[in-house]
Amino acid sequence: MCNLSKNYLFFVGIDNSKKKFDAGVLDDNGKKLGHKKFINGNDSFLDFLEWVCELTSGSSEVLFIMEHTGIYSRLLWFFLQDQDCCLWVESGFVINRASGIKKTKNDKVDSFSIAEYGLSKRYKVKLTPKYDENLTLLHDLLSNRKRVSDQLKAIETPLKEIKMYGNAKSNKILHDLNKLAITGLKATLKEIENAIDNLIKENETWVENVNLATSVKGIGKLVVCWMLVYTRNFSEDMTARKFAVLAGIAPFEHTSGTSINKGTHNSHFSHKFLKGLLHLSVMSAIQHNPNIKIYYKRKKEEGKKGFVAMNNVKNKLVQLVFAVVRSKQKYDVNFKHKLVA
Repeated sequence: MCNLSKNYLFFVGIDNSKKKFDAGVLDDNGKKLGHKKFINGNDSFLDFLEWVCELTSGSSEVLFIMEHTGIYSRLLWFFLQDQDCCLWVESGFVINRASGIKKTKNDKVDSFSIAEYGLSKRYKVKLTPKYDENLTLLHDLLSNRKRVSDQLKAIETPLKEIKMYGNAKSNKILHDLNKLAITGLKATLKEIENAIDNLIKENETWVENVNLATSVKGIGKLVVCWMLVYTRNFSEDMTARKFAVLAGIAPFEHTSGTSINKGTHNSHFSHKFLKGLLHLSVMSAIQHNPNIKIYYKRKKEEGKKGFVAMNNVKNKLVQLVFAVVRSKQKYDVNFKHKLVA
């Protein structure tokens, strides 16, 4: 059972790969207790837990630290949480940056490095929230939709260019050859979108939050679905500022002493896809949301450059979405706060 007191005595670092994973165990003094390879599959997970219990004498004060490797870490992630283990899934980039200079790299070394990361951060542990299979499915559907949409664009865009600038013979043959592929991809895209709609309908809180968030002009259903995934359905521990940091639209100061003053800029360590979605939302909001249009013009009049002003609008939209979801009130274009009314 997971011990939430943060007085962990043992740290298990897990380095995942496609077919196998390496596990390295440390005690609270940093002593290496053991290392072993396991098959990355349900059949070996119980053997893994038994091995850990043997090394830790059955202690409940064990912290499992796993590098996030996408789909390859999912089965073990779900298994450990089903067994009520204390699990911290962390970005490999973060672990690597915190590990200092390393001259040797292999799976065994990496597993102990991950365990050492947990040991060094033992008082700042961020246990990974319990997984939600519906949110996982929504993420998979959205990712699949993006892949299908990208493939459709990859086929249609060259065909359009050939139609406009190419010769008639090539145009006819290529259009005939790709007709079935385009029809099939469009049908698949429609089925995926129907599956997403049905999944949302099965979750009452999702329906409510989607309706609230899409009441903000400029924010579409697709954007809200991605926000549901990365905010865990707008969980209490996720704020507008945290989401802005994740999406790469939050400004950060970069100064030191008197010689370094690089001003305030967005960080490149962010989710670029979310940032791109918000950019499209901004372009729509500036056209169709009168309040956002006024806000954007005001920022431009203040002397802010185009992309800086648009970044301000991105933050504004994120703040509005979180505000309507938290307050359970739909966005009102004519709303004025009582202090400024």
